Amino acid sequence: MISTREKKIQRYGSGFIRLTDELRNVPEAAYDYRTKKDIWNIREIVIHLSDLEAGAYVNFRRAVAEPTQKIFAFDKDMWVEALPYYSHPHESALKLFRLLRASNYLLLKNAEQDLWLHTVSYENHGQIFIEDLLDMYEKHLDKAIHEIVMISEIYEKVNKA
Repeated sequence: MISTREKKIQRYGSGFIRLTDELRNVPEAAYDYRTKKDIWNIREIVIHLSDLEAGAYVNFRRAVAEPTQKIFAFDKDMWVEALPYYSHPHESALKLFRLLRASNYLLLKNAEQDLWLHTVSYENHGQIFIEDLLDMYEKHLDKAIHEIVMISEIYEKVNKA
């Protein structure tokens, strides 16, 4: 019987496929569409996901190799402004996300049972287990995919009128 943790890891591993399945439905012109002035567009969301997965790459490894230590967190709004996501191609970010997600998936899939007892110090969350970190990254991806779908649907409605 497959455990709940194994299901979580499998779902995490399927993240790139779930993301690209949704992105296939997005018209190219919709990538830069904003529903509101201060809301991210699809291109910025995809690039942010790549940055977040790079952070996850470091954080999961730190949790395994240096348990109880503080892990990496960043201010997404500062990053989107300082690293002008709006002018970067999303395709390279998507490729990077795929590679980082695959590497993270393999680390988690092959983790020994005792490693799941490791904790890390995460800003605003205190000491959390690796599985909590896995849940947080997965929920973030689900939210981002939902936002992509919503933006794309709004774009389609506005451009059909």
